[in-house]
Amino acid sequence: MGSILPYLAFIPVFGVLVTVHEFGHFIVAKLNGVKVLEFSIGFGPPLARVQRGETVYALRAVPLGGYVRMAGMDDGETGPRSFNAQPVGNRLAIISAGALTNLILPAIILFLAFVGQAGAPVVVQSVVAGDPAQHAGIAPGDRLLEVNGQRVQDVVDFRARIAGNGGGPLDLVVQHAGGGTGTVVITPVQTDGRWIIGVVPRGSFDLAKGAQAAMDQYVGLLGSLAGGFGDLLSGHVPGGLAGPCGPSGPVGIVRATGEAASAGWLPLLVFTAFLSLNLGILNLLPIPALDGGRLLFLVYEAVRRRPLDPQKEQRVHYIGLVVLIGLILLISFNDVLRLPTPFQALVARCQG
Repeated sequence: MGSILPYLAFIPVFGVLVTVHEFGHFIVAKLNGVKVLEFSIGFGPPLARVQRGETVYALRAVPLGGYVRMAGMDDGETGPRSFNAQPVGNRLAIISAGALTNLILPAIILFLAFVGQAGAPVVVQSVVAGDPAQHAGIAPGDRLLEVNGQRVQDVVDFRARIAGNGGGPLDLVVQHAGGGTGTVVITPVQTDGRWIIGVVPRGSFDLAKGAQAAMDQYVGLLGSLAGGFGDLLSGHVPGGLAGPCGPSGPVGIVRATGEAASAGWLPLLVFTAFLSLNLGILNLLPIPALDGGRLLFLVYEAVRRRPLDPQKEQRVHYIGLVVLIGLILLISFNDVLRLPTPFQALVARCQG
């Protein structure tokens, strides 16, 4: 698996996703006047705690989630600022806000990732000493026009063509800064799991093209997620749910994050956006113990105009939590069994 450092990227990536999710609950609760007792990132014993006003902000030892504890949500408090004292519409907004922020975050991430890449011609800013581009005579100021006979659209397209060629030789048409155009053959080298030729392209700040590239990528990620959920629901997962292409738990996510980090900052940002979308959609599913389960009970209350017995609802959530933990453990066990297979080969196998 190489260096362990890329896999540590999981900690800040997941930390950002959890913080954004919980902030959604937190800010909407505050806007509706609900008393927030604690805003916590992580579970288990606290590593750091600070109180500001009525709210305790905590960083806890187990970085696998977080929570916002509101008065009246689980402690039976019935004051005017308790969660359960709010109109059902306000409670629906508070519970759904976490997942919605996870659906909004990818659009921001992808825009920031592509605004300096989309639409930018591939003009070399610098060349890495000793890498293939330098040996081929490419110099700062040169413009790369074609890869393997296909016109390069922008920096995003250029990076994708190198990654998609699998390390094979590349025929590059180069417009030299000093004048003249020629063709060079370069064989990329692999560094930390990614194929490179050793050039650093210039960026170009283009709001419109960056927004369009971000939107295209967002739609593509949504389509990929929809296809994955469809396969799970239909049972058409290659090798079965417990097989190599089945759902991933924490171990698999750490592994995939490490692979993305090894491939560079752009793949890592795209993968972070994908994880955020995944987290947002998963939390909206009507599963007890998740936000979607709570939303289902609130919809029931809105339709019936009276809430379900709180004790019965809590029992359903506790049972759902136990089942969820069991599923996570089972999926994590399967993740461990997949570890000998290189992740990129696993992806290719699952995509046919």
